[in-house]
Amino acid sequence: MVTKRSMVAGATSAIPGAVAGVAADVGLLMEMLPRINRAFGLDPEQIDQLDEQVRQQIMVLAGNAGAHFVGRAVTKELILAVLKRLGVRATAKAAASYVPFVGSGISAVLGFGMMKIVGNQHIEECYRIAREVLDPEAAVAVPA
Repeated sequence: MVTKRSMVAGATSAIPGAVAGVAADVGLLMEMLPRINRAFGLDPEQIDQLDEQVRQQIMVLAGNAGAHFVGRAVTKELILAVLKRLGVRATAKAAASYVPFVGSGISAVLGFGMMKIVGNQHIEECYRIAREVLDPEAAVAVPA
């Protein structure tokens, strides 16, 4: 799922103009991140159905891990905040899209890479949280 959306992000990043690339990135992330949460049982609605103690544990683990999208509604503002953390790549991607020929290729590679990083990082965060909730002793043995 992450790779497919990364390829779409790369393709839209190749189009000159930063607005189209950012809009596509936000749209892709708004669809992808909640799907990842649901796959791990970490969607806000799924968490609300859990025991209070487990809910608290998930939210503490998510906060400690810096997992911005776990157990929260994924909004445009939240996604834009995360994309700002990747600001150097986003700026380079936007600037590269205006350079004739080669710039589109560079922008596409950066767009693919950004989407891949955000998606894979979110999967890793969800995996760590789910693993620790299910088996706290086994999670300690897994390197971060």
